[in-house]
Amino acid sequence: MRRNSIFVWILIGVLSLSMVPATMAKEEVIGRIAELSGQVAIKKESQAYWTDALLDMDVYFGDNIRTGDDGRSLIRLVDDSIIQVQPNSHIVLNTILSPVEKKNSVLLFFGRIWNKISRKALRRKVFEVQTPTAVCGVRGTDFETASYDDGTMIVKVNTGSVAVDNDVSQKTLAANEGTKVGFEQKEIVTESDYQPDWEKNQVESRENLLSDGEKYGGYVHDEIYKRRDFMKQLVDRASDLLAKKERLKADAAEAQAKGDLTTVESLTTEIEKISEEQKNVNKQIAYYGRRLECHFGLFSHYGDIAKDPKLSTRFQGKDFILNQLDNIEMIRAEFNAMIEEGMKLSMEDMDDMMDEMRDKMRMFKEQKGKKGIFSEME
Repeated sequence: MRRNSIFVWILIGVLSLSMVPATMAKEEVIGRIAELSGQVAIKKESQAYWTDALLDMDVYFGDNIRTGDDGRSLIRLVDDSIIQVQPNSHIVLNTILSPVEKKNSVLLFFGRIWNKISRKALRRKVFEVQTPTAVCGVRGTDFETASYDDGTMIVKVNTGSVAVDNDVSQKTLAANEGTKVGFEQKEIVTESDYQPDWEKNQVESRENLLSDGEKYGGYVHDEIYKRRDFMKQLVDRASDLLAKKERLKADAAEAQAKGDLTTVESLTTEIEKISEEQKNVNKQIAYYGRRLECHFGLFSHYGDIAKDPKLSTRFQGKDFILNQLDNIEMIRAEFNAMIEEGMKLSMEDMDDMMDEMRDKMRMFKEQKGKKGIFSEME
């Protein structure tokens, strides 16, 4: 009977919201290494070791790229955006992705990059640079970003505009403007005709860290714990929403079995509201997950300096860094599990199903002037 097919459509809409694995790095090519010089290494998200980068090598979500003293690399993304990695830098490409947004997010743990964003990416608003200190949301085409050892972040906009947000304040920088912020200086102050001395700032930042590693390591350490607690709240909220949705789906199935279309429609509306909130929570988990990943990357960098045979002899406070490394790694493992829990639903799949169900519900309503919603289908 055709009535049964109507029941099936309702069940598809209400009950078949697809489950997918958490979205961390995906095995998807996002660009290639178009230029290369000096020492440049690459590490895949699933690997524990570094290998030499090669010219024309494809790059994927989750790839780490690190340059040495003489290393430079130019990465051309599939949307024709360009990322030029300067010497003594470490970036990660799109390590955490939300299924409800398309974004090229570059995590700059330390060092300097120059970015030229394609028109295609600008139209879709899909490019950002995250550092341990702040986030650059791209609204223009050409800008440089540096993130140094003591948390100093420098942004210089050549053309277009860039929104800088450090969770305390937010400013949009126009062409030829720039700013310098840090762990201690939270206020974002815009400077016109900004001409930073990149190398001098880098040297000063390294000396600041070496003279008081416990101070700067403490900033990053405290930020990691604070952000971890916030992530827990987001993941708990995501779990609560999922549990509530499961209960509503069960109620909808029961109402469907009784042929109570009014109740099914009401429950569908509630499910849609939860789906919208799940979207927002999902985006927050991805965004703040990337923020936390930047702090992990910087603290790991401090650990490398503390273990370096030459630098460690000058590193005041290295014992604090070394004593905290294991704890930070444990938190990082916990963080990965939280991301897995918080982003295990594909909201896009859910939206597709909900749209399909809404179409079927509208079709059912059009039948109400006849013998009954289901009678003509028998």
